[in-house]
Amino acid sequence: MIIEKYGIVLKRLTEEDIELVRIKRNSPEIQEKMFYQKTISEQEQKEWFDSINNELNYYFVISYNGEKIGLINGKIHSYSGRVAEGGMFIWDERYIGSHVPVIASVCMADLTFLIMKMDKTIAEVRTDNPRAVKYNLDLGYHIVEKLKDSNRVLMELTKESYLQNAAKIRETVKKISKDLTDLSWDDIDVDSENYEKLYRKLPDYLKNEIMEKIGYT
Repeated sequence: MIIEKYGIVLKRLTEEDIELVRIKRNSPEIQEKMFYQKTISEQEQKEWFDSINNELNYYFVISYNGEKIGLINGKIHSYSGRVAEGGMFIWDERYIGSHVPVIASVCMADLTFLIMKMDKTIAEVRTDNPRAVKYNLDLGYHIVEKLKDSNRVLMELTKESYLQNAAKIRETVKKISKDLTDLSWDDIDVDSENYEKLYRKLPDYLKNEIMEKIGYT
C-alpha cells in the first residue's frame, strides 16, 4: 500500500526497509524517546516485522523529496469496536519540528478515520517528551490517564475531536500542498501481490474497496 498525498509518500513497510528502520530506531536520539530502549538486533527486527505484517498493523515509511525520513503507524485494536492506536518517529533531524510530520499525521489520521472508519485512536506518550504530548494535544488528543508507576500518559483521539480540533491544521496542510481534498481511495495504491496475506481478512467495507483497486472481482 502506498499513499501519495499533500506532497509526501507513505509506503507500507516491507522487509526491504526493516534494516534501515532498525538502524534509525537504535540511534541514541530516537532510542531515548521510546519506552523500549534496548538495542534491537537484526533477528529481533525480523521477528518483529513478521509479527506486524498483517491486516491489523499499518506501518509506513515516510518519504519527502525522495528521501526516507521516518516511520508512522496505525495499529487496529478492533475493527468491530472501531479502535486503533498510533505512533510515529522522525529520524531525519532536518524535518523534526517541521510541517512534514504534521502532514504525515494528517494522512494517518485521515486513513484511520475516513478510510478505515475507526471511531477512536489511542497513543501512549512519554511524559518527558513534551513535544510529542503537545503535538498530540494540537491534533485533538486528550489525556485520559496518567499510568501509575510509569513515565507515560494514555491519550485518546475521537473522530469528532480530530475533525473539530485539527480543522485549522488540516486546512493549512491543504493550502501548503495546494491539494484541497481530503484523503480518499484515489490517493491510495494497493498491489495485488500481498492481497492474501494483508487484506483478505479485512472487513467487507475495506476488502471491497481494495479488491476494486487491484482489479479483483
